[in-house]
Amino acid sequence: MLNFPTPYPNELIYSTIARAGIHHAITSPKQLLEEVFANRKVIATIDLPSHLICLLKHLSPNYTLEKIVYEHTLFPIHALFSPENTRLKCIDWMGSQSKGSIHLALGVAASKVKQITTHRYCHHCLEEQYHQYGEFFWSRLWYIQGANCCSKHKVKLSEFFQPAHLNGRHQFIPASFILDHKQPHNPAHELDLIISTRIDELLNLPPTKSPTFYQWSQFYHRIAWQLGCGKGNKHIDHTKTYAVIVKIWDLNWLRQHHFDELHRETSWLRAIFRKHRKSFSYLEHIIALEAFYPKGWTWKSILSEIHQIPSNPSKTDTQIQATEYKDISTFTEKRNEWVSLIQKYGIKPSRLKNAALYAWLYRNDKTWLLMENKKFHALPTPGCKKVNWPLRDWQLVRLLFKVFYKSLDDLSLPRQSRNWYLKQLPQHSTVEKNLHRLPLTNKFLDIYSEDVSSYQIRRITRTIIQFKKMNQHPANWKLLRHSGLSEKRLTDEVLKFLNQMKRMNHG
Repeated sequence: MLNFPTPYPNELIYSTIARAGIHHAITSPKQLLEEVFANRKVIATIDLPSHLICLLKHLSPNYTLEKIVYEHTLFPIHALFSPENTRLKCIDWMGSQSKGSIHLALGVAASKVKQITTHRYCHHCLEEQYHQYGEFFWSRLWYIQGANCCSKHKVKLSEFFQPAHLNGRHQFIPASFILDHKQPHNPAHELDLIISTRIDELLNLPPTKSPTFYQWSQFYHRIAWQLGCGKGNKHIDHTKTYAVIVKIWDLNWLRQHHFDELHRETSWLRAIFRKHRKSFSYLEHIIALEAFYPKGWTWKSILSEIHQIPSNPSKTDTQIQATEYKDISTFTEKRNEWVSLIQKYGIKPSRLKNAALYAWLYRNDKTWLLMENKKFHALPTPGCKKVNWPLRDWQLVRLLFKVFYKSLDDLSLPRQSRNWYLKQLPQHSTVEKNLHRLPLTNKFLDIYSEDVSSYQIRRITRTIIQFKKMNQHPANWKLLRHSGLSEKRLTDEVLKFLNQMKRMNHG
């Protein structure tokens, strides 16, 4: 693709592709995909796009995959807080094809920090863009949850809701579409300004090796103790950490971003000061660091401190933990207590009754615990049929016939395929996996499932009835359009049906 536009500083690659469509006067989204990626199935992803190696062919040689990923996508706000192997794997996926794996691996899909679904912008920034570059583009900072304001002009971001015809999955919407959308300039919230400034700094960090979970754990443990939130020899007093957070962050603001309920045992605030077993979002890190670290901190200073911590615990540390409770009398006492519990209540109720005892034994005497529990496992009785499959088969067929007769006159239903009939049953996934044990049910699905031809004829029939009510006799093309069909996809049987209807109308 000749004369492909060069990305502007902090511009999303999504925006660059949209500008390419404007520069080359390409109005068809699929045609733009063909020109840029040579693939008409690429989805217009704003935050973490893939197929970026295809873009390198259109850009100057000084652009690399890592440069595009770190300077023109939202990858930097997740990379620092994910394990190193995940970071490298995601860069490879962004170069080629991910099929949604990037959002899953970085925790974006399951995060309480939801993705921005609308286009946002700052009017002052757009004016500056036009004066400097002669056109508009989408900035990365406008698409990050929590960064709800422009840190440079200190105003809230405006929202642009695209029209319905621009809502396709393959549509790259250029920033020039918002020219006529004027909105009031509201002043930014103080806490939003803090978040936006920290995220802006995070976006502009150079590619860095991600700290390990052990390094993050030790770092947060250390800063909590420095602020006087320690308890005993090595624990954290979570009531004190809560008090520190509430001093800085307004509870209404936290609730608005789904970071409230800090008193819960499973809250993110308690988890971030415990042993890290998963990644935390950029917002959770910023909220904690802003409260616990001295004012004027930077991401560079944080990273330099974290990288001084060993990436994994030393062997001596693990040996000390393993030999901490080597008192035989303590072991005997704990074992006897557990045995008396499981003899009286069983394994699971005992765990619920005395969770602390179970946890202690699991950490310090795991082999004995598992061996002892094994004695109380209920063995399966051989040859015992849990399900009467013939009876269930008969019951399911009766249900299916009820569904069949109920839906017989409803022309607006979706295609009544095998899968559709199975979805009408309770526990349909179990039925689907055991169809070899349900011959009557299987036979029903073979006979009464609707094939493609029957479904197409039903859709055309419904449209004909609608036109008949209005005393209209539409042409075939109009009939197909209202039925949501095209001539290319019609089966031979449907074509015969249409020809017969034509003869009847003109006969």
